[in-house]
Amino acid sequence: MILTLGGASAVESGASPQRIAALVPPEAVPGTVSGPVRQLTALARALPDAGIECLVVAFHRHGQPPSAVAPYLQEAGVRHCIVEDHGPVDWRMALSVGSVLRHWRPSIVQTHGYKATAVAYLLRRLRAPWRWIGCFHGSTTEPLKARFYHWVDQQLLGAAERVVVMSRAQARVFRHCNGRVRVIHNAVLALPPAGTTSERDRLAGLAAGLPRPIVGVVGRLSQEKGVDLFLDACAALARKGLAFSALVAGDGPGRGRLEAQCAGLGLETRVRFLGHVYDVDALYRMLDLLVLPSRSEGLPNTLLEALQADVPVVATAVGAVPEVVGTSAAARVVAPGSATTLAAAIELALTQGDPPAAAAARREVMSRFSLERRVEAHVRLYRDLLEEAGGVRPACVASLER
Repeated sequence: MILTLGGASAVESGASPQRIAALVPPEAVPGTVSGPVRQLTALARALPDAGIECLVVAFHRHGQPPSAVAPYLQEAGVRHCIVEDHGPVDWRMALSVGSVLRHWRPSIVQTHGYKATAVAYLLRRLRAPWRWIGCFHGSTTEPLKARFYHWVDQQLLGAAERVVVMSRAQARVFRHCNGRVRVIHNAVLALPPAGTTSERDRLAGLAAGLPRPIVGVVGRLSQEKGVDLFLDACAALARKGLAFSALVAGDGPGRGRLEAQCAGLGLETRVRFLGHVYDVDALYRMLDLLVLPSRSEGLPNTLLEALQADVPVVATAVGAVPEVVGTSAAARVVAPGSATTLAAAIELALTQGDPPAAAAARREVMSRFSLERRVEAHVRLYRDLLEEAGGVRPACVASLER
């Protein structure tokens, strides 16, 4: 069922070779707007300047609170519609999406997330005429059901004419799609709108009452984000007598386990779990150091946000992190998976501070990951795809049908 339409002509008909439709999944955390949706919204706002119209088709999980994506897109002035999703096997939703696309008549459909991938794959099997670009943002490692869905996502994306990934490491996952994988990095975006006055007051009071320096982790609380390694590193530093406080901002399926780990390590007086924080600008202003302890990543928006806010960073060398930082002083990059290595890097950052070239290195990274460059890369991709001869199916689709 199509719940809402945004924009005066959200599903108006009329074929155009310069029309894109983007399918996005429900929010991982209800009431929030994910990094991929923020990146897509910024892209959709910029595409009209290149002569390309964009419609965002966002899925909303039945029974969940009202979508935060719809008002976000509405405020951004992005044409959109919301389609209700009744669960993993709700194939009626694919028919609703198909109806929207028949009216919009795009030349290219761009998908984000495994549910969008499955819908696009099904519609293509029903001989939908548009070209397909599948965007892969990375995968979670828990629970088992999510791992299965992400595995399906990777398999079905083999049917797309192009697969867009966030890093060279991710590109290797799709090496069976030779010549059809494109690395397009996320862009540095303006920080999300500030939260409520009560949240700002809460953060200000917290900052005033915590001993410095303050170290923070920002992101979804799931296994691949490595927050458990961060807590182990904090415990090691506390045993050495290093003075610091720590904040964990975000929510997710691992929160209860992480809070129990924190208590077991005796860190309750040092580490605060904040839940989801809307006023991330105020949060970054509180931090003396941001830590990205991830086991796997695409290109974390948190890294770009921290560099933009001129916050020192310690990050693991996963996903596109090495591509962003390189050998510069913009951040300290360490091997993933080791709390000992992470603790050593945090201690070095807190005791020695930024190297002299760090601030300039962060500004240089910002210039390389501008929104303008990301838009240019997408426009080139769209135009290259539309210039190809039509009707050619990707070679690796056969492997899915055997």
